[in-house]
Amino acid sequence: MIVVQTTMIWLALFRCVGAFITAANNPVDASILCHCRGSSFLHPSRNHHASRPSSSLFATATTTRGGGGDDNNASAETSNNQKLESLVDKAQHHLREKDADQAFATLAQAYGIDPTSTTIAALFESCLGLKVELAEESFYKWKNTAGNALSEAELTNLFQDRIGLSSLFIDKEEYDEAGIQLRKAIEEANYWLSYSLQLSDTSSTTAAQLDLTNTQFAHWQPSINRAQYLLYRTNAACCQWDTYFKDGHQLSQSLSHNLSPSGHVQRILHPFDALKFPCISLELASKIAQSYAARAMESHGLVDVEAAKNEQYQRRPTVTVNRKELPKQEQKIRIGYISPDFTSRHPLAFLMQHVFQYHDKSQFSVHIYSLSSKVDDGPEVQAIQESCDQFTYLSPSAMSPMELYQQMVQDELDIIVDLCGYAGTSIMAEIMASRYLLQQMNDKNSSAGGNEADGSTRLLPIHVSYMGFPGSVGSSRIWDYSIFDQVVIPPNNDEYGIREHYNEALVYMPHCYFVNSHKTVLGKEGDGIILANEEERIQLRSKYGIHPTAFVYCCHSRPDKIDPSTFRTWIRALSTARSEYFARHSDERDLASSGSGAPILWLLRSGKEMEQNLRQLVRKEFGERMEDALLFADVSERNEHLRRLGCADVFLDTPAYNAHTLGCDALYLGLPMISLLRDSSGDTSTSASDNQANSICDDQSTIATDKLASRVGASLLRAAEVDDLVYPNMSEYEDAMVKCAINTKWFESIRKRLRLSVPVSPLFDTERWVRNLEASFVQMKSMNCDQTNAFPDIIVTDP
Repeated sequence: MIVVQTTMIWLALFRCVGAFITAANNPVDASILCHCRGSSFLHPSRNHHASRPSSSLFATATTTRGGGGDDNNASAETSNNQKLESLVDKAQHHLREKDADQAFATLAQAYGIDPTSTTIAALFESCLGLKVELAEESFYKWKNTAGNALSEAELTNLFQDRIGLSSLFIDKEEYDEAGIQLRKAIEEANYWLSYSLQLSDTSSTTAAQLDLTNTQFAHWQPSINRAQYLLYRTNAACCQWDTYFKDGHQLSQSLSHNLSPSGHVQRILHPFDALKFPCISLELASKIAQSYAARAMESHGLVDVEAAKNEQYQRRPTVTVNRKELPKQEQKIRIGYISPDFTSRHPLAFLMQHVFQYHDKSQFSVHIYSLSSKVDDGPEVQAIQESCDQFTYLSPSAMSPMELYQQMVQDELDIIVDLCGYAGTSIMAEIMASRYLLQQMNDKNSSAGGNEADGSTRLLPIHVSYMGFPGSVGSSRIWDYSIFDQVVIPPNNDEYGIREHYNEALVYMPHCYFVNSHKTVLGKEGDGIILANEEERIQLRSKYGIHPTAFVYCCHSRPDKIDPSTFRTWIRALSTARSEYFARHSDERDLASSGSGAPILWLLRSGKEMEQNLRQLVRKEFGERMEDALLFADVSERNEHLRRLGCADVFLDTPAYNAHTLGCDALYLGLPMISLLRDSSGDTSTSASDNQANSICDDQSTIATDKLASRVGASLLRAAEVDDLVYPNMSEYEDAMVKCAINTKWFESIRKRLRLSVPVSPLFDTERWVRNLEASFVQMKSMNCDQTNAFPDIIVTDP
């Protein structure tokens, strides 16, 4: 189905607002590409159901629709329908005449009448396709015949229209077609630029090799880099891996070779994708986070922006606190939690819905700030509202970031916990950066003998980043602390040098930093979510086409978390396990997958192209018989997702970006999870792009596990007390997969140990987790009272 709203956003951004190249002196920020709230594809981390942002073109068009009373008037509706029909006819006429510009203008008017029309959306696609077709003819006529010169404006239009057309294909999950358009846009721009710069080889020059820094075409570099980013992301979404490592290597090189004069990375790649893409090193991902922190400060016009851009890691002292030895507070510590994701549709609310109720209300006052103009009455949000002292909706459309921040400061908070970071729009970082400006204003007023800018003499709150963004926030000026644990970020002197890529001070939780409410939400066997017995499991397996006795490897993580090296490892292990099975059950060898008890791999489907690509790879490299071993599940609502997980036998973690919420789901349901955490003897420092991997068949391309998001699985398994399922290399990971399927006695012992540990393990003891968190808050508050700026790392112990 065509997502009309997102399509219109893209068209407005790329064509009508003149994004990319036409704003040469003020290039469009990558956040525009990544933060359109109408598209789950553009948002790297979340399911968004918020309304689309306005654009001047369509905001104007929409105002012609009249008031609500007219919408209910039959004659007005008839008039609108007639007008719409007339506009559609005109647009179709213009398309037949190949007048794409007039067709586009006419369709923009039609969209103002009915923005939900699939007919209009389809015509927009035809219109943009026509624009590309006509411009493409001119480009290749110039290229092949050395005809009339092709102007930069003509190339700009072709480039923008290809980007816009690719977005339409993305909305329809036609990722292959989108990838074709993006790749052509890059190749055509590179050829034209190489020709214009009179380079000797115009056919093989890539964006990474094309240095436009000191040329008249320097304004093109960010645009080409953005297109490369979108190409890589598009192909990852549908597991199109033909040039996976080559494209990743090129993207990484482009970002590294095109640093700004101040040394920070251009804001092209979203920080969340920097964590997810194997081609982006930990160092580069941290620089990308720093660049977004710098932008948040720039939004307030702060004077020491250069210092923020080049903020360097400084080794910090450590203090140790014990939750059982906390002093009683004379006054309650006032904690504020802020996020745009206190909504029943987002995993954050699901995970944290019963967290706040465990705060010691005699020692802490809990304030929740939902960054939304819409009230959510879902059960998760209701549980959160009932467990806090104050729940406040803050509307980002009604107030500036500074005004939003000042409203929180008026509640005299001691600590503000940002539960979003860079996981959403840029406004969260801008809100948190407001403290820096407010402090400057206070310092200036204080030196002049005036009052504090916030109207009080209190110290401004300590800032903490947690949960939303699994990486460094890149600035100790905006956030004082991030909360993690010693598995995801080893302390100072770790053998990989991971800690030095985090500028902020850290809180080290004693078990796993990742909190959940699974024990109170999901309950026990027979409560409706967890399957009650084997008979119920067999019945549910039948619903999904799974043989009652088949061993099921499962990965229901998003497909763009899967990399080709890992997938090949899975298929090799699956092939070995099936061979072992058929050696014992030769009578089933010729049965279809649903009729055989042989092991299978159960994946989450993301569009038909994703499934086609994986099946094609398996057929080509492992034979047609192995294709029967693949099973795909559709995206489902939460309860169905949780119940069907119980049909699987083992969950396969994705090394580049581990399962977080899904990992908790699997382990709580008693589903063992196999995860990777490379040891010092492995090549952990090497990312996929650093290998000379110009072919998809290079399975030696190493997926590093030094980024935080690639270490969460190990942390979950340690806290669940089954960390022997964490393996130091992919060879042992593969062996473990096979062992799970063929060594029944060993596997049953693992499964039994996991199920016995779930009720008592630290991973699912939410109250215990909150007590440990409170220990860190007490320590923070004591240091802030001493007016200490050089915050130490805090290690929380839980004997």
